[in-house]
Amino acid sequence: MAYLSEEFTQWLEKNAATTIDQESGGPADELLEKIAAEGVFGLGVDEALGGQGGDAKDVIGFLSELAGYSLTASFISWGQRTFIENILSSSNPYARETWLEDLLTGKLTAGTALSNATKFLSDIEDLNVTVIEEDGQYYLKGRLPWVTNLRSDNFIAVFATKFEDDRKKPLIVTVPSTAQNLSRSEDLEFIALQGSNTAALTFDKVPLDERWILSDDAQTFLAETRPEFLGYQFGLAFGLAERSLSEVEKTLSRNRSILTTSYQETLDSLNSIKERVFDGLENRKQFLDNPRALFQLRIDIVDVVAASLLLELQASGGRGYFKHSTSSFSRRWNEGAFLPVVSPSAFQLRLILEEEAV
Repeated sequence: MAYLSEEFTQWLEKNAATTIDQESGGPADELLEKIAAEGVFGLGVDEALGGQGGDAKDVIGFLSELAGYSLTASFISWGQRTFIENILSSSNPYARETWLEDLLTGKLTAGTALSNATKFLSDIEDLNVTVIEEDGQYYLKGRLPWVTNLRSDNFIAVFATKFEDDRKKPLIVTVPSTAQNLSRSEDLEFIALQGSNTAALTFDKVPLDERWILSDDAQTFLAETRPEFLGYQFGLAFGLAERSLSEVEKTLSRNRSILTTSYQETLDSLNSIKERVFDGLENRKQFLDNPRALFQLRIDIVDVVAASLLLELQASGGRGYFKHSTSSFSRRWNEGAFLPVVSPSAFQLRLILEEEAV
């Protein structure tokens, strides 16, 4: 099923390897609203809330389709749609009533900075932002070093924060860009995905509005939303691997038939992971009761993407290594290098699995 219009995919194909992948601002700042205009952020959202219905498979489907043209587009869309999932899952209606409409249209961009919290729950990293109290007022203090989809003129971020004296459980908090004493850095410099509006956020005693709190029990909230948080990330990998393998397939009937067995094995591995991810998201209790299975699948898909890209390089031969090749292989190669490090990284997930096995 196609989720994107031909007009949009042509624009994306034209700009993906240059401005979107390599530059901040410009078309990158237009990107999220262009994606939103395709109606995809409403997929998996109840029609009564302004969405289009559907399920997690549709969300991963549109993220995969985007990733086939631009991992940057898919990555910021993952952040946007995951943020929407968080406010839909919250018992606090304020975020839905205040921001959901603008999130669906892309007028407001959303940074999902919950990887730090995921690692915190697994005891491999402390939380970066702390709630401090002065004269009866709560403030946020700290720094999030890496948050994606923070368009400089209008954004909101979600993250976990702990109390300074540990008297209470950590919170899940949303903070808009208009918050007092909140500052955004210049865009971080990446090998690729430069148009993803990724920056650091510094909280210099940001007054905490209680209406921003999505949950007063971060551990329970994160455990309940983790299947979608990690599950939607598979859309990035699925789309990149599928596009790469489609390029390989074009050569198999010509002079690269020797790659057929490797191609089929890689395709089978990809389809097997897809089936297990979709099944786990449809029957959420699987991933809720056994998050290790989800972690392992996230590790496995990184290897499948790497194998797909290496096969594409072998299939294209020397022509794929030219700067101005029409295949866009060099962009996919650089994008593929991002997947092992997108947080929580493959290494961090391996570490979690190893420590839990002890």
